[in-house]
Amino acid sequence: MAEVLEHMDGIVSYVKNQGLNFTIPYTYEGRAANYVPDYIVRAANGDGLPINLIVEVSGEAKKEKVAKVATAKDFWVPAVNNNGSFGRWSFLEVSDPWDAVNLIRAHLAERHLPRLPAGS
Repeated sequence: MAEVLEHMDGIVSYVKNQGLNFTIPYTYEGRAANYVPDYIVRAANGDGLPINLIVEVSGEAKKEKVAKVATAKDFWVPAVNNNGSFGRWSFLEVSDPWDAVNLIRAHLAERHLPRLPAGS
C-alpha cells in the first residue's frame, strides 16, 4: 500500500498509523475498544483544502472488523466533518492494495470530493 501511495499523483503525504496513537473508539459485543486504522493519507484537491483519508487495508473478513469499519465510516467521519475544525475526512476500506489507485479515485469521486490528478 505504501508503494502505491508513494507513486500516486495528488497524494500530499501519508503515514502508516503505527505508534501514532490515532484511534477511533468503537463497541463490539458490548465491549469498548479502540480501532487503529492502517493509514492516514492526505490528498490534494482543486480548492486548496486537503482531504484526510483513513485507509484500512483488509484481509480476512472478521465480525469485529465490520464494527470497526462501520463506526469509522458511519459515526467518526461524519462527526469530525460536522465539527469542521479538523479539515475534511473520509474513510476507505481497501481489499486489493494493487488496485488502490483506482479505489481511491473512485472513492473520492463517489463522495463528490475533488478528484486526484489523472495519470498517476
